[in-house]
Amino acid sequence: MAALVLRPGCRLDGPALYRHVEQLLPPYARPRFLRLQERLAMTETFKQQKVRLAQEGFDPARVPDPLFLLDETTKAYVPLGPALWEGVLDGRLRI
Repeated sequence: MAALVLRPGCRLDGPALYRHVEQLLPPYARPRFLRLQERLAMTETFKQQKVRLAQEGFDPARVPDPLFLLDETTKAYVPLGPALWEGVLDGRLRI
């Protein structure tokens, strides 16, 4: 998973981001999940709070931030809603 902060007034373009990631990263290094945040959570020493983000996971019911999933069939990052989440859990959707 990667946590992203978008510039004010910008929105995530799932297909364009997929193409960008596809050009720059090998398949094993591409983030399967994206989490959009208003700002990155930092410690008192200005380090990212990666452990907390990892503990929260990618369950849309638990995470308050918008989540996106790398969808290889549509070649885009798509919003991770309850239907896709269930597909991940029961194995119908491979990640």
